[in-house]
Amino acid sequence: MFSKYNLVLSSNLKTGMVIAQPVISEKKHILLKQGAIITEDTIKKLLSWGISAVNVACPDPRPSVSPYLFSIYNETLNSISSIFEKVRQCKEVPIAECQELAEKYIEIIIDTEGVLDALYRITTYHEYTFTHSLHVAILAGLLGKWTGFSDAKRKDFILSGLLHDIGKALVPRKILDKPGPLTADEMDIIKLHSSQGYHLLSNCAEISEEAKLGVLQHHEREDGSGYPLGLKGKDISTCAKFVAIADIYDAMTTERVYRKKMLPFTAINIMLNQMGDTLDSATCLTLSINLRKFLIGMRVLLSNGKQGTVVQMLNIATARPIVRLDNGIFLDLDNDETITVVAVLD
Repeated sequence: MFSKYNLVLSSNLKTGMVIAQPVISEKKHILLKQGAIITEDTIKKLLSWGISAVNVACPDPRPSVSPYLFSIYNETLNSISSIFEKVRQCKEVPIAECQELAEKYIEIIIDTEGVLDALYRITTYHEYTFTHSLHVAILAGLLGKWTGFSDAKRKDFILSGLLHDIGKALVPRKILDKPGPLTADEMDIIKLHSSQGYHLLSNCAEISEEAKLGVLQHHEREDGSGYPLGLKGKDISTCAKFVAIADIYDAMTTERVYRKKMLPFTAINIMLNQMGDTLDSATCLTLSINLRKFLIGMRVLLSNGKQGTVVQMLNIATARPIVRLDNGIFLDLDNDETITVVAVLD
């Protein structure tokens, strides 16, 4: 169900509009389904059927990132930087600070409308580990919210996401900040961060075991190919599955020194292709379904050189949208795999 819609005379309909409520005949037959895209042919049919007006979805405006959200975001990043520095210096996690950050700042960000759009569009010059920790906390909290977990559980997911890389505070800076590919030995050192993070938190009674398991297990994979324990699907905690999906998605869609950030369409398609093998299917689909809310309405450039607007995404198992080109033609990328989205124009 679309939350906002307007009643529009059939004679005033424009191509590209989306049907917000099913159009039903006098004999109770569905003439047009909810979500159908208006074309010239649709308009002709509605007029021939004697349908005088239909409800169409109101497009959501794509606002700029609000100064308020940007201020909270930057303040939170400064606090995360301070937390990591304290762990480097003292080999101890300031739990009270982390909890305050999760409850008083990150929860506000999560409940802000358009947060997914903002995360993708915000440019910051903080160290990657800090921005990544914040983004994973936000995404893990959103996954908990979307799947209906209690406030207490959501706080576990947020805190676990915030601290999932805290073990990296113990990794030598020359390895952590290396701009290029790591050697096998350096990668082995990096891989210690999940168990080191868990060890840092093991004696913290203020943090739930579920949140600690999210830190320990966020690199475990459904088929047992992950680390540090090689656990399989049913043995991996829910928190770890949420943090893992958030970790992977943000890593792919965030700018790095050695590569450009990946488009959301590309990132989620890669993840959907790994469902059931390495990634948890239910969590992947939850992220995919909710990402669509911010992807619809995006102006995009396609690999064939055409520009247009994403108007619909029908297949939940892919992130290949229907695009209304600037010339009014509709292109369903799900039916033409030779064409891809290559840039976001917003």
